[in-house]
Amino acid sequence: MKSRIISVIGMHRSGTSALTKGLEALGIGLGDTIIPAAADNPKGYWEDRLVLAINKALLERCDIAWNDLRIVEEGEFLDPALEDLADQAAKLFADRIAAYGNWGFKDPRTVRVLPFWLHAAQRAGIDLQFVVAFRHPLAVAQSLQVRNGIPQVRGMLMWAAYLLPFLDRIRSFPHVFVTYDQLLDAPEDSIRKIADTLDWSVRRDRLADYTHAFLNKNLRHHPTDSEQDSLQQPVPEVITSAYTLLSQAASLISPDFWERLAQAQAAHRALHPILQQMDAESEHRRKRNQSIFQRLLHA
Repeated sequence: MKSRIISVIGMHRSGTSALTKGLEALGIGLGDTIIPAAADNPKGYWEDRLVLAINKALLERCDIAWNDLRIVEEGEFLDPALEDLADQAAKLFADRIAAYGNWGFKDPRTVRVLPFWLHAAQRAGIDLQFVVAFRHPLAVAQSLQVRNGIPQVRGMLMWAAYLLPFLDRIRSFPHVFVTYDQLLDAPEDSIRKIADTLDWSVRRDRLADYTHAFLNKNLRHHPTDSEQDSLQQPVPEVITSAYTLLSQAASLISPDFWERLAQAQAAHRALHPILQQMDAESEHRRKRNQSIFQRLLHA
């Protein structure tokens, strides 16, 4: 069988790290250039240093901050001026396949810039598969508020900015949807679902080690999805609808899923002028605060 690469895509604080570690139970290598764990992710990020470096360089050159809300057009990530980064990504794919046979990677930024990675994979002749990891947008926002001081409304809009714009691009690739709650409540079932859907074999010893030694429910620091729904906190309708749609796909992808996703994307796109203004105001505040700091520094 031809070597494959599987990418776990999803918003920050959505369980992408924990889910990526689970790929090892399918015999998928994650590599030996993984960034170290940190206080906000003590179990590890499981992110390849080069993937992270490419994504950060790409966002910087496209003038996109990691917490921006605006909708970015696909063409920005396919600009010929970025071909050097595309070359690096294609070489990365080839090198990892040569080293590990089958390789898995994640970085939450990947879904934000997905057209770039699809282009690089096509250039390298690589077969991609996707695991879409997601979590209730309010739980994500609460986690971002604790970690980064980001207001909850912005955190929920970031959830949409990452997940919605390019999710339809995975339609022609093997893919599966997994919620964070599914992973923590039924980890073995979640990994087996990935294996069955994407045609992998489960390594029982590795699965047992993952479910019993690596995962634990203490990884969940905010209410479950069902608990979030009962809190009745205000969540923008476009985000609620999109989350409901993805949750249904995590159980069974309906025949009209992609049509309904297109409707959710259109509703999100209609917010673009507001999102663009929010980014402009955020950038203005950042520059103003930086200016004040510089003045104080040299007073």
